[in-house]
This record gives sequence, structure tokens and C-alpha cells, in this order.
Amino acid sequence: MHKIYKLLLFISLSATSVSAVPVVPTFSTGTLNSRQESKTVVSETITSVDFSGSQYVVSGHNIEPVNNTNVISPRLIESTPQTIDTINFIWTSVDVTPENKPDWKITNPGQAFSFTESLQNSGLSNITTINRTTTTESLVESVSVFTQ
Repeated sequence: MHKIYKLLLFISLSATSVSAVPVVPTFSTGTLNSRQESKTVVSETITSVDFSGSQYVVSGHNIEPVNNTNVISPRLIESTPQTIDTINFIWTSVDVTPENKPDWKITNPGQAFSFTESLQNSGLSNITTINRTTTTESLVESVSVFTQ
């Protein structure tokens, strides 16, 4: 440890002095111009498809199904596939051909009755396509002026 102190004392006594010289800029004025431009383009397509389902409705009074099974729903069938704008569609519909549609009879003949039968088949009701392009441009310019 004593040797380390001697070494440090020797280095500190033998060091030469250092002096600094001031740095003086060689310009008197200056200008810095900066310009940044950017452009962004976003293109998008939004497609909305609306379709309805099948509905078979019978209402009334003093009526009943002809058969004794009380089956009042026609059987279902698949529609023929459709392609519209590269979109494939297939859905299930109600088969209301005479051999598959339920038959109805008046429960008490001679009495008042009402009978309403309606059918809404499934199908494509609407296709909405929105093509949208959004363009955003920006420009930033800055000028810095400095003097001595």
C-alpha cells in the first residue's frame, strides 16, 4: 500500500500543465432550412350482405290440420346456390309444393272461421359495397436563423 502512495505522488509531481484555448466560431450568421413531406393513401372496400330467413305462418280460429299428426310445418329444402360478386350464397327455404304443404280444415262446419296463411321465403335482399379511398398529405417546413 505504501508503494502505491509513492507512485501516485511521483505521477502528480511529474505531470505537465495543460491549458485550454477558447474555440471561436468562424461564422457570423447562419440559416437552417428543413422540409418534410409525406403522403398516405388508404383504400378499403366494405361489403355488407343482408338476407332474410324463411317464415311460414298460419293463423285463424275454428281450423285444424287435416292430418292427425298435428304437423303444421312444411319441410325445408336447400336453395340453388347463387354467386354474386364472388360471394357464394345458399340457404334453406320452405317447401310449399302441394304435396309438402300442410292442409287445413274447418273444425266445426257451419260455424264462423278465419284462416290466414303467409309465406316469406329466404333470399338475398341487399348487397351494399362501399369503396373508399382516403388520402392524407402533410408538409412541415421549418427555418432556423442564428447569429453570433
